[in-house]
Amino acid sequence: MLRIPLDTDPPALIADIADVHLSADLGRVGTGTERMVLLGGYRTALETFGATLPPGALHIAEEHGSAFHSPLQRHITEFLAPTLDAMTFEDPRIPVHSCMERKQLTTGEEIRDLFRRNPTDPVSVPHMIGGLEDAGTQLGLVLGPAAFGTFQNADFPVVHVETPDHVFEAMTAVYDFGVDLPPVEPAAPSSEAVAG
Repeated sequence: MLRIPLDTDPPALIADIADVHLSADLGRVGTGTERMVLLGGYRTALETFGATLPPGALHIAEEHGSAFHSPLQRHITEFLAPTLDAMTFEDPRIPVHSCMERKQLTTGEEIRDLFRRNPTDPVSVPHMIGGLEDAGTQLGLVLGPAAFGTFQNADFPVVHVETPDHVFEAMTAVYDFGVDLPPVEPAAPSSEAVAG
């Protein structure tokens, strides 16, 4: 993790650094003059890069041994490729916004592409939040473990759902904020007989 001036282009910062990759742009932090980025790469390359910065500027997590959202995860993409190719991805019935670029995903193929690129390409919280704001989002739900503080800059309320206990809080927030939920289409009857 590294804090950089808000106007610094994250990819340009590490463009000439071998084996160090931008994993995530978490967006504005603190007083709004800085942004937080996550870097991925080989530990020795990260340590070498960190030595060029002020002491303590780059935090390298001891507990993580993977370079998430970086080319070092290409083996995961290759492993998942046959499964993703065999799966049917339907066009989303509710809006899905990309975490890689500021856009709404409207086709099943765009969803498949997101799954293909997720292990190896950097993600951007500002792109995702911006797309959600563009769409007039009323409430955001962050599902699973996340650097939740980075979602606090959104123009809409955000609820973190990390455990089953949080589901009740999320449903309460939907009611409290008066969120209009889209109608649910009834499921098609199954052709399989159910034994009673």
